[in-house]
Amino acid sequence: MLLGCRGVAYTSDFVVVQNGVKQGGVASPVLVCIYTDDLLLRLADSGVGCFVGFTFVGAVAYADDIVLIAPTPSAMRKLLMICYIYAAEYNIQRRSWPGGSWGPDPFPLRSAGRLV
Repeated sequence: MLLGCRGVAYTSDFVVVQNGVKQGGVASPVLVCIYTDDLLLRLADSGVGCFVGFTFVGAVAYADDIVLIAPTPSAMRKLLMICYIYAAEYNIQRRSWPGGSWGPDPFPLRSAGRLV
């Protein structure tokens, strides 16, 4: 399957989708849960992120969206590294990552436009 985005004055390059979940498919919600459940458990078991009492709230998920919440930049980098390792294990790839290529800081974080 080919995937791309089109706007009023912009069309992205198309990419070949080799794995994933078919949007609108009957089994899609179950498959998304299977894919994301293990990731959410890994994030919770890491002990990194935000907690309310003893309840982990460092990764909030709805459908195929996940929000990571961490108290410090170093904690956020640890959560992102868990996600990166998980993606590598399941051959989940992105064409590009925010901030460009993997350099000395693979997860450059910004607050108010400044690197933190």
